[in-house]
Amino acid sequence: MKKRILSFLGVAAFVVASLSSCMTVNSGASITNTTLGSKTGVAESTIFLGLWSSKGEQNDLKKAAENGGIKKVNHVEYVNKAFLGGLVIKHTTRVYGD
Repeated sequence: MKKRILSFLGVAAFVVASLSSCMTVNSGASITNTTLGSKTGVAESTIFLGLWSSKGEQNDLKKAAENGGIKKVNHVEYVNKAFLGGLVIKHTTRVYGD
């Protein structure tokens, strides 16, 4: 009976850990004494199994700047949200500038 309970708890812990989600924010650098700018541009994609992206190579700094009509980039922000234990990742590139 103890083995069955321990097995069940082990499987339950694995399932909970696999389905948990996490988020990271990496601004790339420390910014002081600067303005973010009057415009914001965003490019997003979803990455499956670390192999395939829903937008291909279209989720980069250049595409985000184009989407916001930004000619001069002041600040860049990358956000990754992982789902299903990292099997699916939503990657967002956000740029600020003028």
